[in-house]
Amino acid sequence: MDTLYCACCGRPFLRASSRGPAPLYCSRDCRLQIAVRRRAWTALENASARHAEPPAEPTVIHWSRAAGGRRALGQRA
Repeated sequence: MDTLYCACCGRPFLRASSRGPAPLYCSRDCRLQIAVRRRAWTALENASARHAEPPAEPTVIHWSRAAGGRRALGQRA
């Protein structure tokens, strides 16, 4: 059997069976640890994505009696 290295802790381990895809982790604990890390990384990415978006520019309204009502900034009468 080939020696594999755990993607979580780096510990060498032997593949139990040559059938199917090669395992990435040496134990159930490492699989659970990576699942926890993946959830934490996803939460951080989502939080940073929310804060990275610039806030929308507010629309400034000017009241002008001469124009007969309100106009948004930048609009011509």
